[in-house]
Amino acid sequence: MEMSPTARLAEFVAALKYQDLPPEVIRHMKLCLLDTIGCGIYGSTLPWGGILAEFVRSRGGVPEASVWGGTAKIPAEAAVLANGTFIHGFEMDDLHPRSILHPGSVTMPVVIALAEAKDGISGRDALTAMIAGYEVGARTGMAVGAEHLRRGFHPTGTIGTFAAAAAASKILGLSPGLTVQALGIGGTQAAGLMAAQYSSMVKRMHAGRAGQSGVYGALLAERGFTGITDILEAQYGGFCTTYAEKPDLASLTAGLGETYETMNVGFKPYCCCGSNHTSLDGVKELLAKYNLKPAQIARVRIYTTRATKMHVGWPYVPESITTAQMNLYYCVAVLLADGEIFVDQFQPERLADPAILAWIDQIEVIHDPKLDAAGDAGRHAIRLKFVLLDGTVRATEVRHAWGSPHRPMKEEEVRRKFALLAGKVLPPEDVEKLATLIDHLEQLDNLAPLIEILRR
Repeated sequence: MEMSPTARLAEFVAALKYQDLPPEVIRHMKLCLLDTIGCGIYGSTLPWGGILAEFVRSRGGVPEASVWGGTAKIPAEAAVLANGTFIHGFEMDDLHPRSILHPGSVTMPVVIALAEAKDGISGRDALTAMIAGYEVGARTGMAVGAEHLRRGFHPTGTIGTFAAAAAASKILGLSPGLTVQALGIGGTQAAGLMAAQYSSMVKRMHAGRAGQSGVYGALLAERGFTGITDILEAQYGGFCTTYAEKPDLASLTAGLGETYETMNVGFKPYCCCGSNHTSLDGVKELLAKYNLKPAQIARVRIYTTRATKMHVGWPYVPESITTAQMNLYYCVAVLLADGEIFVDQFQPERLADPAILAWIDQIEVIHDPKLDAAGDAGRHAIRLKFVLLDGTVRATEVRHAWGSPHRPMKEEEVRRKFALLAGKVLPPEDVEKLATLIDHLEQLDNLAPLIEILRR
């Protein structure tokens, strides 16, 4: 009898061995870990991160794992809630575009917290568990596709539970049968609504909560608690059939163990929603190609897919940092005003800056049905036009963002981003030591040296 997709994924997770992983997948996972930890270290300093950290520490409990940036230990699942929120806290974490999942924020904190709580977890064990989480999460997201986002769900909050449950199951050494239960317990906790993108702090918490749900799934399964054994493929009330009208169940297992979706995880050069990045690339391209100054531009017209228009192309109102980071108008406006777009462009005092708001009225975001023809793989495609003051039109088309698998950031660019973010919190010697530890993670008998730095 043929195994169900859920059972096949569980079998893959339980059987995965470090020595069987392709070297390029391991190298890429190390880069993902570097980028994720840089995002988390910076995120630990932000107001919403501080609230979560104070909250979980105040609740007490079994001292198992650390909240990054502090020495107190709390239950592993509580540490995951805080650390996952840190990582997703400023829209900079890695992205698997087709699944619309930020896998680092739901996988890395799970592996690190459980490695701290459980003796004998080596660097090789950790890397293997991370890859297991990335693979299961990416494939689950591909199965439901962008329709899931268009319905109003936040994929990292929903799909992330499966990535987290898979990673936790691998760290705990669960059998295939128990991994099925972990996925079935974690997946039924899937939650996250995209209305959170407009003005709330809670969007940041979706990643932490998904990670926490995955840990609950694995820990409960280990104790004999049962979940939905056909969680992904069940015809009524299964994850894929509930979150998508026509899910692509074949994506769950196609090429499993041979084609690694981990290699399709990219990095974000701008700290804003990934759906904004192609437009930002287009603005930079036109300015450079035609040697233009922003003062020469009368109008900016951005033609997008339906998914992008719904996700980020709504009228900008200066309410919160989350609002600005998720909004296409603001992101293009601040790039034109400042000439760059990173952490300094999303500080509270900038949200209603007249120099930025003046640009908002000059920008149009228009849905072009022709761009939808490429499907989910082309979801971020845009056409961009500058109408200059003299009536000249300059135009470009950007199908994939810089930092995506189609136009990857160079390794040195990812390392520079890590050093910039981590360097805002840690002394230079710790930044360098952390990078070295990650580069040689497979040589560590345990993660204690890495966790020691994260606790500072």
